[in-house]
Formats: sequence, C-alpha cells, structure tokens
Amino acid sequence: MRRQVIVSGLVLMLVTGCASIKESRINPLNWFGKSEPVTVLNDGTAVTVLPSLAPRKGYPNFVDTRPLAPVISDVNVVKSASGAIITATATLPTLGYFDAELVRVASADASVAAYEFRLRPPTSAAPTGTAAQRRITAAKSLSNEDLAGIRTILIKGAAGARQVRR
Repeated sequence: MRRQVIVSGLVLMLVTGCASIKESRINPLNWFGKSEPVTVLNDGTAVTVLPSLAPRKGYPNFVDTRPLAPVISDVNVVKSASGAIITATATLPTLGYFDAELVRVASADASVAAYEFRLRPPTSAAPTGTAAQRRITAAKSLSNEDLAGIRTILIKGAAGARQVRR
C-alpha cells in the first residue's frame, strides 16, 4: 500500500510538471480545431477560400526593361528525357553583357513557340574583346506538355530572328 501511494505521488508530480495538458494533443478535447465560418452555395457545396500571401493591393506589373540581343547567331534544340532544351547564342558588340534569358512571347500561330532573347548591356564602357568572348548563350527547358503541338521554335533578336522546325 505504501509503495502505491509513493508511485502515485511521483506520477502526479510528473504530470503536473508537464504544465499544460489542456493544450496538448493527448487531451481528446483538443483533437479538432475551433469552428470557423464556411461559405456555401445554393446547391449546398462548400466554397473553399484559401488565405492568400498576395499583397492587399496586388502585385505590381513587371515590365522587362532588358533590350533584345543585337544578333542571334545560333539556335539549337536538344531532346531531353523530359522534353527539350532550347539553346540560343547571341553575338554582341562589346564585352560586359549579362542577365541573358529566353522570354516566351505570344504568337499568332499556336504551332509556333516564340521567344525573345533579352539581356542587360554593360553599365559602363567595356572593351571589345575577341569574337569568341563576345558570344553569350541562354537556354530554356521545355517539358513534353509544353512541346505538344509545337512545330516551330522562333528566337527573336533586335536585328532579326532565327527558327528551328521539326
């Protein structure tokens, strides 16, 4: 009897040392959260409204200020396991260009995937360099879903465009 009283006292002290059992998941009263209002349509289906991380006034409109690459010298499309990789090379007048990217633009024909080769020019005077140093390459990966129905890939530059057909 004496041993049971001592063990019961130790267990009671241990449980009170846990501080707040009322807020733990052990308490069956805490298994479900608090109630919240739900919007329901006339037919009885619930409308799920997810909280948004968007700013209250919305996102600002992004305007790409990078100019087009002067001359597109080469375009390659290589098949990959998940689709294809487009690689475009531009020839530049001087060194120092950076932030090159192939940007998808709308096309009048659904079978044409049109891209613009955009990059940032140097911020200060840059040396001319050799022809090999004045080349910059940008790549874009396309999935098989993106390639569905695409017959022509068109890369636009400031002084013209190049295309690849399949």
